Amino acid sequence: MTDSAEEFVTIGAFARSSGLTPSALRFYDDCALLVPAFIDAKSGYRYYTRAQSKRANIIRQLREIGMPLDQVTSALEGDGAAAVEIVDRHVEELATRARAAAEAAVSIRRMFDETYCTATVAAAEFASAVKRVASAVGTSEEFPVLRGVLVEVDGAAVTLTATDRYRLSTRSLVAQSSPGAPWSRVATVGSLEVVPASGTLVLTATDGAMAVESDDTRHEVDLVDGDFPDWRTIMDGLAPTVTRVVVQRDFVPLDSGTLRIDAGPDGLTVEGVAVPARVTGSEMTVFFDAAVLQAAVASAVGPDLMLDIAAPDHPMLVRSAVDGALTTLVMPVLG
Repeated sequence: MTDSAEEFVTIGAFARSSGLTPSALRFYDDCALLVPAFIDAKSGYRYYTRAQSKRANIIRQLREIGMPLDQVTSALEGDGAAAVEIVDRHVEELATRARAAAEAAVSIRRMFDETYCTATVAAAEFASAVKRVASAVGTSEEFPVLRGVLVEVDGAAVTLTATDRYRLSTRSLVAQSSPGAPWSRVATVGSLEVVPASGTLVLTATDGAMAVESDDTRHEVDLVDGDFPDWRTIMDGLAPTVTRVVVQRDFVPLDSGTLRIDAGPDGLTVEGVAVPARVTGSEMTVFFDAAVLQAAVASAVGPDLMLDIAAPDHPMLVRSAVDGALTTLVMPVLG
């Protein structure tokens, strides 16, 4: 067995030089992808030539990047330009599958880590909620925890709450949640305002941390230390409504100072000026700081508001007529 132009090598030697196993070479022979240069009729031994090394290396590398056999065959049988196009197309398919796998992995990882539940919400709704409650965030250095927004996640909702002790604003969003324990974190307004406002967001938590994920990006949220006030106890402790007013949100004059509001069966007046409104309940006179009330009204959704007044010295409940999930408390002042 000799050849004047090419030296034959055994399948074992050819396997070592090409990086393919003998079994792989036999497989590629059987499917006519890489046929030996010579097969001994008596022993059945396969022999290859050094000139076949290039084809073997191409096959090995294409298979290493997961190219199917039919595409490998097409690449080897075509000209250089056609082969390059096949390789490029396959790499693009790999990239597409990799992106899909990365997205799937996010939810898969959550299935294995159920310490805390996760919540998926519409990004636009989350951004709107942050904007609405942020007006009630405190600025005092004395109570740093009030400079943040309380984010609460449970099995069905995401609730955002802020208060500066004079106002309290809270909004709940319907969410899709994974199994796990409910959690809450106090986040800085700035770190919540920069999350994406389109698509969907996934809120996640670990011990002492919070993140917001969107597509393939992950945004770590800055947290504020401290215990946030038990706002639900405050809401549950509100006195019954005595006077209810439905009014357009522009009823608060822009000039500063203390505002006198009179409501009763005869209607509504603000600083003695009649304002179109629907009033039910008893006569009531209450005073507010104009700037505080204006900020609370500005955070509302839609053109109409519902004002629930219990007493001159009790917080007034401000609700958006078109969005009952957004609720604000405003403390009155002495007249």
